[in-house]
Amino acid sequence: MYCSSYEDRQDRHMEKLEKYTVLTPQDVMDVLGIGKDSAYELLNSGGLKGFRVGRSWRVSAEALEEFMYRNQH
Repeated sequence: MYCSSYEDRQDRHMEKLEKYTVLTPQDVMDVLGIGKDSAYELLNSGGLKGFRVGRSWRVSAEALEEFMYRNQH
């Protein structure tokens, strides 16, 4: 059950990464399974490379993939 659930989640993440080249913080939260505070902390600290469009953050799919690769266990 756990394995199937994990694989389903990974499939959804990959679909989202393939669909968008630029992600919103909400997309990042969905993919990483983290909350709003954690997502913005990563962006503000530079742990996750993002860029601003006006007052809004955006993250490239490539930057998110790089972050996930660096932080996998």
